[in-house]
Amino acid sequence: MNLTAVEEIQIRHAVEAVDDNETVAVLTGDVAGLEQFWAADLLVNAPHNRVSGPEERREFMTQGTGLQYSSFERHREAMVIRPTCAVTMGYEVVVPKGDVPDAGKTIHRRYTNIYFFDDGGWCMIGRQATNISVN
Repeated sequence: MNLTAVEEIQIRHAVEAVDDNETVAVLTGDVAGLEQFWAADLLVNAPHNRVSGPEERREFMTQGTGLQYSSFERHREAMVIRPTCAVTMGYEVVVPKGDVPDAGKTIHRRYTNIYFFDDGGWCMIGRQATNISVN
């Protein structure tokens, strides 16, 4: 199914809003807010070089080793839009805080987020992030 220009713009704006709001929720450690943006079966190929599903992600979050950033910037460079799927790609600059690896250091990484339209809204179903430098 082809999208009209108006439909593509509407989807683009909706996905950009979710992508931006997910970043704010990560920065503020808002786990409940993230649940609004993340699919229940979200798969993540994380910067620490492991693929994690829902169970690993929950454990990561409850151990207090996730979502600890003093700074988190996401810069989208490209998007692909389909009627029920969207992909965003770009780079992120983060500064972890607390008792986590690389706390206080600036990390540059590349990312890909995959969103799916389900049950009336856009949610992240896949994410891949790779650290490219730690300073």
